[in-house]
Amino acid sequence: MSEEDNFKIKLRDVITKYNVSNDDVIKMSEIRHGMEKVGFWKKESLRGEFRNLTRKKNGVKLIDFTKFYDNLIKLEQITSENIDNFFYTKEELSTIKNRKEQEERLKEEEQFKEQQRLKNLNESQSTVLSELDKDGNGEVDVIEGNDFNLLLKKHQKSIVEVDRNYVQQFVKVSSYLKTKKGNIQSVFNSIKNTPNQEVLNEYVEILKGDIHSYNLILFNSLNMIVSLVEDDMITFYEIHEMFDTLNMFDSKHEKDISQKLTNIEYGLENLIYEIRDMSNTINNSISELTYVTEESNRQLTEQLTEIDSTMKVGNLINTINTYQNYKNNKNTKSLRG
Repeated sequence: MSEEDNFKIKLRDVITKYNVSNDDVIKMSEIRHGMEKVGFWKKESLRGEFRNLTRKKNGVKLIDFTKFYDNLIKLEQITSENIDNFFYTKEELSTIKNRKEQEERLKEEEQFKEQQRLKNLNESQSTVLSELDKDGNGEVDVIEGNDFNLLLKKHQKSIVEVDRNYVQQFVKVSSYLKTKKGNIQSVFNSIKNTPNQEVLNEYVEILKGDIHSYNLILFNSLNMIVSLVEDDMITFYEIHEMFDTLNMFDSKHEKDISQKLTNIEYGLENLIYEIRDMSNTINNSISELTYVTEESNRQLTEQLTEIDSTMKVGNLINTINTYQNYKNNKNTKSLRG
């Protein structure tokens, strides 16, 4: 160990023993070095000032005072800028320096990893948003349009002739679709705020399931109107019964979700699984309907054409079937795994 380091250790022992503050250490060093530059009387005055500082610590032993007094002059003057150097030996300072450099490197590595994570997350979010909103207008593509209401208005008189109450039920279905559409859009808008890839994947999976349930409800709602107008009462009641079981004529549940989605304090994370469970219930129930035939699709296509709808029945059916196949394949893989 070098002589300088030995002096530092002795100084540190005294400083630690009597809990000397940094300000007092700096002041003592200033006095001690100042004594080397002045005459006898001034020197004695400074010596007294030095003693006064040490007296602030009760029970300072003479040997400690002498050790502190003698070793201070053997080191360069201590200041607020260099005081840390006097608490550690060269070896300790080297260790501290290496540790700080290592911590800095680790910090930089973590920052780089976080930057890459956020970059990848942003790219994934953009990909998902583009996939669900191909025209980039900010609205989920599959829920654009107002075909159900247009078809309902077109056949309102015919429906009233069968049963006036059906009009009210269809209006409730319309309200259900409108609310669900808004809820889907809210979840879609939240995708860009997902904190990590895992949450993003989970939200997207649930959102696609909810979009599928919307497509199923829309498709069957349109067919319910057409079947009633075409006097296909078996198909009408089959759909009607299923909708009644799922409370489609009472949109309270979707409205509750909508209200919660707009409540910042509630948070999407508290709702996402509720949305998933409801979508699964709808998807499992409506997928049991077996009325769909080429004839029913033809009738629906003709009715949509008459209201100048841009919806393609074949495309909607393909979208529904594609998702169902995707879920079936995923479930099969899950069982095998």
